[in-house]
Amino acid sequence: MSDALSPTPYQARMLAIPEHYSIVACGGRGGGKTMGTMFLVLRHVEAHTENARVLIVRRTYRSLQLIEEELHRLLLSVYGARSVSYNRADKVFRLANGATIELGQLDSQSDYHKYHGREITMLVVDEWGEWQDNNLVALLKSGLRSAHGVPLRTVYTANPGGPLHSFIHREHVARAPAWHPYERNGETFVNAPSVYLDNPFLDHEDYIRRLKSSTSDEALFKAWSEGDWNIARGAFFADCLDQKIHQLPVAWHIPVTNRWAPFLAMDWGSGSPSVCYVCLQAPGDVGPWPKDTLLLIDEIATVRPGTLNEGLDWPPSKLADAINERCDFWNIHPEGVADDAKGLDNTLINIFREHGIYMQRPFKNRVAGWAGMRDRLVATRDGTGAPGLLVSARCGYFWQTVPFVERDPQRPEDIITTGPDHAADAARYACMYSLNQGGSGRTIGHY
Repeated sequence: MSDALSPTPYQARMLAIPEHYSIVACGGRGGGKTMGTMFLVLRHVEAHTENARVLIVRRTYRSLQLIEEELHRLLLSVYGARSVSYNRADKVFRLANGATIELGQLDSQSDYHKYHGREITMLVVDEWGEWQDNNLVALLKSGLRSAHGVPLRTVYTANPGGPLHSFIHREHVARAPAWHPYERNGETFVNAPSVYLDNPFLDHEDYIRRLKSSTSDEALFKAWSEGDWNIARGAFFADCLDQKIHQLPVAWHIPVTNRWAPFLAMDWGSGSPSVCYVCLQAPGDVGPWPKDTLLLIDEIATVRPGTLNEGLDWPPSKLADAINERCDFWNIHPEGVADDAKGLDNTLINIFREHGIYMQRPFKNRVAGWAGMRDRLVATRDGTGAPGLLVSARCGYFWQTVPFVERDPQRPEDIITTGPDHAADAARYACMYSLNQGGSGRTIGHY
């Protein structure tokens, strides 16, 4: 085997992971993750011969071309042309030892049905972060089965910054240190990250120069080059929101009185999640926070488990009951700001009023609202003494989504609205409500 087809030290480390562990290779770009995965496939078909059934998927056929060429070259180098047959139309490699390796597209329900019911002993999901959600991949993974005792394995590769960035970060990257096993849903994984410096076959200076020229997004370039999953592609708050600085602990030991001017801020959703925050405004002489700093200390989020952008379809009455229970817990009066859902038979605000919850319509200038929220985050980050913004660790949906909301490429001063922006919207309403109320409950006007 030529040097170019020999494992690098990084790829050798991937190969050293026990076969009964699944692998999530979540690093930067250019580190050799995909080629390392090909070596894992080669070992699998060599070890399990006619019982090995490998499926490698990417989101589009076009993106399969490079992996198709690399795999073909590797198989010919190892087995020779007489022992490898390839049906280019079906994208199936058949080896003389009886093993098969199939390449496929997975971009729709109809694509999934092509593989449903198949025996798959090893599933490779390449460029995992490019899928819009994890539903199809999860369905496909349920097809892993073997009647011959072959260890079942899934191998994912992903770069920071795709549509699944926050899901992969939350469910895998943040679960355990790199190269340490961790459990998720009864399965053992190892995160095996790499960066371009781990690939000795690259001209590192030339590669990093080309990588930098491929994007004007500095945060994305850093994520690609350093493999840092705490940096999100095009993240709107990437330069001003830092969980280590802006997150309050779960515990709250200060009595909540009227001095904290408590209020609620809510973004309504039915098919999408509803998000409601319990908000306080620091009086200035209690705790370490400058006067009128906004503190989001609790959260109600009707998000469907396992998703970020699907709601529980709660009717307003059920949501109102949950809000009243939370207000009773904090001993605050249920009032504040909520967007007014005009699609209901009656407006949300009127329905809430019937349940003793008194809301105003939010200030809806999006650009001004985001600017005000960013100003507060910067004030906290830099310790300027101006009113800031902090968010409790109780607010899990906030921390799952807001650090990763993306800029609108057509309107950079706004965020894209097709992603899970509901927590961000509720926090924006809170910031603008606090500003328009003059802070600490000094009413200066109405919407």
